[in-house]
Amino acid sequence: MNKLLRNSSIAGLCLGLSVFLASAPVSAQLMLAHEGHHDAGGCKIEGGDFPVAVSIYEVPEGDIPPMHSYCDHIPDAGKINMTIELSDSQTREVPIAVRMLMEGHENSEHGAHEVLYMPAEKYSSGIIVVATKLEHLGQYTIQLETEDSAGKTKTAVKIPLHVGGSGGHDHGSNFGTLEIILLAIVAGVGCFIFVRSKKAANV
Repeated sequence: MNKLLRNSSIAGLCLGLSVFLASAPVSAQLMLAHEGHHDAGGCKIEGGDFPVAVSIYEVPEGDIPPMHSYCDHIPDAGKINMTIELSDSQTREVPIAVRMLMEGHENSEHGAHEVLYMPAEKYSSGIIVVATKLEHLGQYTIQLETEDSAGKTKTAVKIPLHVGGSGGHDHGSNFGTLEIILLAIVAGVGCFIFVRSKKAANV
């Protein structure tokens, strides 16, 4: 009886882990995927007030998780998810706003059109997740904004992003959300085989 309860508990734990990994929100999946290639470098931006590392994912149609990460260029317009890692631990205590601009937009009098704005907040996890839809091909800039000593907003980091055509580079061979889902499937199958073998041994 105790063995049966123990095997059932193991099966339940494995099933719960598999479901959690497969059904986690996109933001959580991206954080896990980003942590998976944390040491690989990604796209490093070091010219601003603090260093960051960027990974950009095109979101496929049909609610399929992002499977390929880019650096400063993506081939087509559409939905994207982006992770911005704050390499400096002290920066995680500073409120940061995110602003995305499209350069040279035809409907803008100032040569840049605001696509996205995320109000300032602290990112204690060290990872900013940005999800948006890019409607047009062209050159974009993601600005990380902080306050200076006088309390005025300033652009601390600029991240370039080109959409369409060729150029830039990617780091798609790194661990991504597809691998997370495969890991969940493997974990579920492995636990099932383990429990079945235990039951067979007890017969």
